[in-house]
Amino acid sequence: MRKVLVVFTVIQLALVVLQFYLATYGAFETPEPADPETAAIGWHVMNGFMAIPAISLITTIIAAVARAPGRLIGLCVAPIVLVAIQMFVLFPLAELAGATMERTTPGSLYVLGFHAIIGVLLLGAAISAWRGAQAHAKNAAGYQATETV
Repeated sequence: MRKVLVVFTVIQLALVVLQFYLATYGAFETPEPADPETAAIGWHVMNGFMAIPAISLITTIIAAVARAPGRLIGLCVAPIVLVAIQMFVLFPLAELAGATMERTTPGSLYVLGFHAIIGVLLLGAAISAWRGAQAHAKNAAGYQATETV
């Protein structure tokens, strides 16, 4: 189960890296599409609101089944928490500061700047979870090796 945890932390990390790529891909799309539903940034939204939380939830469950330390389980669940902060705190605050789909205000831009910072925290959590899962798997391998000797 610990090897499965390593695999899922790799998938989680890959989705987070893909999220950064999709953000840039959508940001530089030219000309801007008139319909937001056909915009390239839609892939960024879908990955961030659906794929990352789903894989993080599965990874967290696997970490618990693999009897990972609490800190590692926390790192596996961190992406879900960070996405929830973006959905339920950051974006509503930006709307309160005047952001709409058509325009932004200076205040909303200050708030929306934290979107990137939260993304970097998400990347850090995914990297730390992957490293922690590797260490957890190696500890099990070392324990089994000493048992069979």
